[in-house]
Amino acid sequence: MVESLLHSHEGLPEAMSRPDSRRALMREGVFAKPFRLPRDPVFLPGCDEKTLSLLGEAMFAFYRELDFLYFQSLEPGSPFSFVHEVLDAGKPDSLLQFARSRKFRKDLPLVLRPDLLLTPAGPKLTEMDSVPGGMGILLKISRILQDHGRTGIWGNAHGILEGFAAMIRSLDPNPRLAIVVSEESKDYWPEMVYLARCLADAHFPAICLRPHELRFDENGLFYRDQNLAEHRISVIYRFFELFDLPNIPKSDILLYFAKGGKVKVTPPFKPWLEEKAGLALFKTPRLRSFWRSRLVPDHFEVLDKMIPSTWVLDPRPVPSPAIVPDLVIGDRSLWDFSELRMLTQKERHIIIKPSGFSPLAWGSRGVVVGHDLPEDEWQKSLDHAFSSFAASPHVLQPFLKTSAVPCPSWDSSTGLPTEEKMRVRACPYYFVVGQTVWMGGVLATAVPMDKKIIHGMVDSILLPAAHPDYRSPDALTNDEETFAPDRHHTEQDM
Repeated sequence: MVESLLHSHEGLPEAMSRPDSRRALMREGVFAKPFRLPRDPVFLPGCDEKTLSLLGEAMFAFYRELDFLYFQSLEPGSPFSFVHEVLDAGKPDSLLQFARSRKFRKDLPLVLRPDLLLTPAGPKLTEMDSVPGGMGILLKISRILQDHGRTGIWGNAHGILEGFAAMIRSLDPNPRLAIVVSEESKDYWPEMVYLARCLADAHFPAICLRPHELRFDENGLFYRDQNLAEHRISVIYRFFELFDLPNIPKSDILLYFAKGGKVKVTPPFKPWLEEKAGLALFKTPRLRSFWRSRLVPDHFEVLDKMIPSTWVLDPRPVPSPAIVPDLVIGDRSLWDFSELRMLTQKERHIIIKPSGFSPLAWGSRGVVVGHDLPEDEWQKSLDHAFSSFAASPHVLQPFLKTSAVPCPSWDSSTGLPTEEKMRVRACPYYFVVGQTVWMGGVLATAVPMDKKIIHGMVDSILLPAAHPDYRSPDALTNDEETFAPDRHHTEQDM
């Protein structure tokens, strides 16, 4: 059964409920870590088609204008000089000079993924990711569900694949693609291998490589296949963070050929576009008129509505006549970030995160939840954020209360279909083709209501989003016997 499951998805109920079958799916090379699998796509409250479509366009416009703002801030006498001072903090001069090259002036990220927390006030955009994981996982789960009658997946089962392929073809109509995954990003290796395999089967030559597997000569970069045949690479999808460049074998060769035009690389080597501080720059009153003048009203309004208050944690004293704008915590207005030290644990419904360019800035590694810490740990977290400002700025955001969303899965003890109320983060994947932005699908990560941070874990469920018009053919109905797991297997040994 396992062999047929891996290749044709026969026996979906067992695949979704039995630990042994799920481990077999992981061995296939898609799921690197255990989590619970869904029995249906999930409905996302507040995420209608018009809103998500507009958000994708607005995000691309935001990246374009943030890039423009960054270069404006470099001009002598610019009133925006504080922008590049924040966004350049901790970056090596060699990378900044390379990234500012005229060769890359118009380059922008072409895969965009926001992190949307589903709150009673609607979805809130807490992060933007231009080097996102999860695409291979969403593709695999969507295909399994659709092959067994779940036809209401938003973006359909192949949306990720079609979107990614169209994005790559916008760089080269006849590409030979290498997805390059660093050691730091090794947890994503299995799903990127799967994505490359699907691209090769359906669209164009594609392979997943570790950096040391890249080969080169004076004409460019290439790789050797299993038969030792050499293939020239025309496009590289960079699946590693820029802070990791010094640890990546042959990174200098990759930069050399990218600048020389021998290979196209996406996302671009622009570290200022990979900082959470960009959200703080959008919310600061000093730049309000800039964003209003540069963005069309619909784009400005959807971003303004979705992005929560975000501040860069700057330890420098605020002049006595001034205040930190809009820094209201509970019922208390704070004049200065130093006043964060005086908050009680009950008042600290706030989050601190590294802005970027750090191994702690992705995968929820460096997130600090204020009301989850005792006093001494809170003071240490503030000390670390303040002392890191010059090399690795941190941002402050409110801890958002999320809605309880019913998520369809399997009961861990009985193996029967169940629907649990959970906290959910929704991640739409947008692909840029020319000036068009379209959504390939939405991956929802659901965690138990008592979890403070939403990320993939053993107790989480990873689900594709359901299109608003979708109705499950058998969700918790009388025909559950046709779609029920083996009731003698549990998840206890995962």
